[in-house]
Amino acid sequence: MNYSDNYYVRTKAYELDSNRLNESLQCDVCIIGAGLSGIATAYYLNKTNPNLKIVILEKNKIGWGASGRNGGQLLHGFSSEDYSSQKHSEDEIKTLWNFTVDAVREVKKNIKDLNIDCDLIEGYLLTSVTKSHDEELKKFIDQLHNQFDYESAQYLSKNQMQDYFDSPYYQSAMYDSECGQIHPLNYCLGLAKELLKNKNCKVYEESEVLSYKHEGKIKIQLTNKLEVIADKMVLCCNAYLDNLNKDLRRKIMPVKTYVSAYTEIPNQVLSNYFKRKITVGDMLFVLNYFRLDGNNNLIFGGGVSYSNIDPINLENSLKKSIRKILPGIEKYNAWCTWSGHVAITANRFPHIGAINKDIYFAQGYSGHGLALTTMVGKMLAQTVISSNSNFPLFEKLQHRNFPGFGVIDTPLLVLAMSYFKLKDFLGLK
Repeated sequence: MNYSDNYYVRTKAYELDSNRLNESLQCDVCIIGAGLSGIATAYYLNKTNPNLKIVILEKNKIGWGASGRNGGQLLHGFSSEDYSSQKHSEDEIKTLWNFTVDAVREVKKNIKDLNIDCDLIEGYLLTSVTKSHDEELKKFIDQLHNQFDYESAQYLSKNQMQDYFDSPYYQSAMYDSECGQIHPLNYCLGLAKELLKNKNCKVYEESEVLSYKHEGKIKIQLTNKLEVIADKMVLCCNAYLDNLNKDLRRKIMPVKTYVSAYTEIPNQVLSNYFKRKITVGDMLFVLNYFRLDGNNNLIFGGGVSYSNIDPINLENSLKKSIRKILPGIEKYNAWCTWSGHVAITANRFPHIGAINKDIYFAQGYSGHGLALTTMVGKMLAQTVISSNSNFPLFEKLQHRNFPGFGVIDTPLLVLAMSYFKLKDFLGLK
């Protein structure tokens, strides 16, 4: 299957020679899914032990899912910071926070060390829309400074924010100098290119896994009746897990997100809002997230469908938010608009762990996976080979099943989403 059309596919810098599996084989580690989690896990496995025979099986193409069509925002933190229902100590919470900061730094290190052409730009604004958002923002920055010893974030009043980005819609912002943006597909492909330099590492595209069983060795059955036998396996399917593991599937819900790319907005119009190339996200539950990239193109994301039913006109749907945030820009036509699935968990923390001593998994980044996937891949690689002290902290995160397993869960999520949309709306009144 080819890539679905989007800005990143149209502007990708790498063409990789991967194969379609046409014979059964054996390997040390088999990874299911060639998104960022799978590619990163293989990259660090290979970096640790180049003699390992590593096979990645991908149903579609490298970076075909959310890894290659997201908003491109390179951020620390999880989608939720609410540990009230968890059993982690303050020190463990701080360790998890530092893990997410290290994730941003690790991505940037890989880009520099491997010379990956993916348009890295540092600088991020988390913006408030309401007075209550502004109060939350100040508390959050205070927590970052005092609890987590993180000094790269600073509060900006509306006047101060205008030195970075100016919009009538936003009241204040947190500026973070470490976070930023990248071209996600190029980063994924660049990491894969480095991995494939080792002949012991293979990525097989258009190789769909039907099932697996663990009988001493792990026997992985493909839809074309071929078989891969592995000592260890890592499931990195995320929103596309389907029925491969029903217990894991109950912990996540695939939802649709939407992004438009604008390439023909005059620079003098963009300069009315963007005082520099920067990444912006707001504090609404149904958030807007956008950025001005290195080529002065606007990448604007927003909205989500829990029912998996797309708006009649995706571009016009996003323009409703653009009209509020960037008034006047809605009159321009997008170069392309696309959708993609992300996997959310009920508590918005990633779901990472082990099924047994030979099978591991990572899923449910809840829209916050661009940076995390690299560090999770590094952690999984170390855990597969020996151990990693952070891994038990992720296993300790408690995750609930979504009810109904695709039958009752969708209408319940739509109902919940309507509630949060109403809260956003009332908060803006």
